[in-house]
Amino acid sequence: MKLSTFTPSVSRKILVYGAPKTGKTDFVGRLAEVKKLWWFDDEDGVKTLLSSPRIKKEWLDNIELFKIPDTQTFPVMVETLLRVIKGGDHAICHAHGAVSCNRCKSLGDGAATTINVGSFTNNDVLVIDSVSQLASSVMNYIQRDVILKDNYDKKADWDDYAKQGRIMDRIFSILQQAPFNVVCISHEQLVEMEDGKKKLVPIGGTSQFSKTFGKYFDDIVYAEIVNKKHKFATSTTYSGSIVLGSRTGKELEKMEDGNILELFK
Repeated sequence: MKLSTFTPSVSRKILVYGAPKTGKTDFVGRLAEVKKLWWFDDEDGVKTLLSSPRIKKEWLDNIELFKIPDTQTFPVMVETLLRVIKGGDHAICHAHGAVSCNRCKSLGDGAATTINVGSFTNNDVLVIDSVSQLASSVMNYIQRDVILKDNYDKKADWDDYAKQGRIMDRIFSILQQAPFNVVCISHEQLVEMEDGKKKLVPIGGTSQFSKTFGKYFDDIVYAEIVNKKHKFATSTTYSGSIVLGSRTGKELEKMEDGNILELFK
């Protein structure tokens, strides 16, 4: 195939990260003005969506919320997400965030929302809030037998971390190649890179995995507060100590109102 005849996918894969309370959820939520958001919330980000003055009340109908009460003993986020991203109809219960929830069936509670990523159009966006908690969910899933025995003194070993990396790679490799839009939110961590320099990177699991986690995304957005205002950056020249970038050359930091909608133009 000649490059001149190649048509790139119109779907976007975006990662937004930064320290807590830097406006990440609010930034992503503004997509609801023009997009249908399928929001997987495992960090209680819904409170921000409901209280933000920049997210209009009429936009909330464009957000389909999946509240995932992910805990150490109930690592449901990874199980639910893996089933959803493979396609097909999946009914996710409102009470536990589980697919075809047996607990709800036994209680006679049928409250659930059905999702099928195979029917997504370019108007739909899968939102994962957050990757940091998803990585914890994966590890808790790996160690579930130990945790259920209340053996909290047993720390994760190298095999556990290797399994975590393989599962996270499986999830985000599927999402990277998916024909639909994906936006992920994560926290930051400071790591030492191969050249010995320390940089802020998005949390994607272990420090080693997090160093290259950005490879799954078209745009890596860094969120911070500068002069008491939220600021969002995407240019690789913005800072030598922060991992970020845009494959389409977007420079949100140069815009007065760094709106996520710019990344979909």
